[in-house]
Amino acid sequence: MRKALIVLGLSLSLGACTHTYVQNPDPNHAHADLAVWVNGEKLNFSAPDLMSDQPVDGHEPDTGTGHHLDPYFHLHNDNGHVIHSHKPGLPLKEFFTSLQVGFSEKCYASFAPMADGQICGNTPFRLFVNGKEIAFNDLQYSFKDMDKILITNAATDADVQAELKQMTDDACMYSKTCPWKGEVPTENCISDPAVPCKEVTK
Repeated sequence: MRKALIVLGLSLSLGACTHTYVQNPDPNHAHADLAVWVNGEKLNFSAPDLMSDQPVDGHEPDTGTGHHLDPYFHLHNDNGHVIHSHKPGLPLKEFFTSLQVGFSEKCYASFAPMADGQICGNTPFRLFVNGKEIAFNDLQYSFKDMDKILITNAATDADVQAELKQMTDDACMYSKTCPWKGEVPTENCISDPAVPCKEVTK
């Protein structure tokens, strides 16, 4: 009897720890976690000049009055590891082009505002989405909501796995699909007039 009660207690406690994702209230406003590793170093995309808005005191939400590097595909709120897309079907290459970042087979190059110049390695860049490798294909991949995207020129599969383990899991917060993780700064609605997004009010 005591054993049965212990098992029941464990089952209930495990059940209490599970979370259910909810639907994104704005399907045209998708988010993905991003990491780019070059020669064993993770790049930092959180510089203010890479953000789509100019925050005040680092906390002002996107009001639509700041500058936008790309009107539909960008970063917000000093967060360089969550990409925001306000229009379906955009290729990743368009996002990096807006940041003046580019990739060839074995080289990464960036100009202002990142200004890393060109960095080359001995192995080609690879693209992983949700832990699975897909064709790099000049970054023509169009991400889906809550994807985890890794771009790396890691030399070994062990290095790739180590980088995958360091991926963030914040995109769902911006998509409002994991309410148990808390609130994020409010964003304005920016979309193609032909594909309007939904203004979400609380």
